[in-house]
Amino acid sequence: MTIVSDRLPSMKNSKNLSKIYLVTGGAGFVGSHLIDRLLEFDVGVILLDNFNEYYSSKIKRKNVALLQARHPHSAFVIIEGSINDVQLLNTIFSTYQITHIAHLAALPGVRSTAYHINQYVETNFIGTQLLLEAASSLQRLPQFVFTSTSSVYGQTNNVPFIETDSCAQPISPYAASKRSAELIAHVYHRLYSLNITILRLFNVYGPRGRPDMMPFLLMNACIDPSRIVDVYDNGEIQRDWTYIDDVIDAIIAALQRPLGYEIINIGYGTPIKLTKFIDQMQHVSNRQIRTQMKKSHRTEPSITHCDNTKARILLDFVPKTNVSEGVKKTWLWFQQEYGVNKKYFS
Repeated sequence: MTIVSDRLPSMKNSKNLSKIYLVTGGAGFVGSHLIDRLLEFDVGVILLDNFNEYYSSKIKRKNVALLQARHPHSAFVIIEGSINDVQLLNTIFSTYQITHIAHLAALPGVRSTAYHINQYVETNFIGTQLLLEAASSLQRLPQFVFTSTSSVYGQTNNVPFIETDSCAQPISPYAASKRSAELIAHVYHRLYSLNITILRLFNVYGPRGRPDMMPFLLMNACIDPSRIVDVYDNGEIQRDWTYIDDVIDAIIAALQRPLGYEIINIGYGTPIKLTKFIDQMQHVSNRQIRTQMKKSHRTEPSITHCDNTKARILLDFVPKTNVSEGVKKTWLWFQQEYGVNKKYFS
């Protein structure tokens, strides 16, 4: 995608703004929630997203339309493009006085990475490096927050996961691409004194979540009895589910606190078995979910378990939403959005 500066959208009242945030992947699940929160303040926000078809781009465009409707008078700019487009990145940084970067853009998914390794390396590693390069060229270095993943810990018996773990044996290309991005970010911190906070997110769920993730597969099965959900390892697999509002609290805190270079876990801190998560969904929906047992994919760890001590100390992170409450909130939203006679973009 080729864009020249005079084609980029202008930002309302940008001269009067002390903070301008660039949010990559801003049309996605976490990105749209982050922008929704940022636009509550007197700041400028640039949404950069390539609207790829990993899952239906209609969902992401719907997220953007929601943001525009909620914040019609905000200093909000939407740019469709890729973090791998060097010319576009340079144009964005030369056009807007960016003070903060929330880098959420990534090619997601764990199981699918085994079949598209090159694409994950190109987007998650090389794309991050190109964004770091563009950010480091600015006269006034921005605060840089990068969302990584609990997947970097791989299959390990060291639980809970703590940031000082080596993360030297990832079990999926997705995890390897994210871990590589963490390492190159450290290089840019050392070379250019760029403040970089890396947040390793644990199993984020909530309204506007991705349709390929377990919570949405379960909810879709609640409204469509013909759907059957794959359950891995007889439901013994454990995940540390973290509600979206708690994650956004952490990202906002990280954006406001220059810490040099830090890696910080962001998770609720209490993993549960998949069987219990399914039970929670059946309870709040008052529906039965059809399941079939399968052996877990080789790219999936048996457990994710967050030690969030560091987040509590450095970011004043206190997760507020337990799984019972979070599943209820997510189901209520899903019913409203995708209930009877409403279209679900899978």
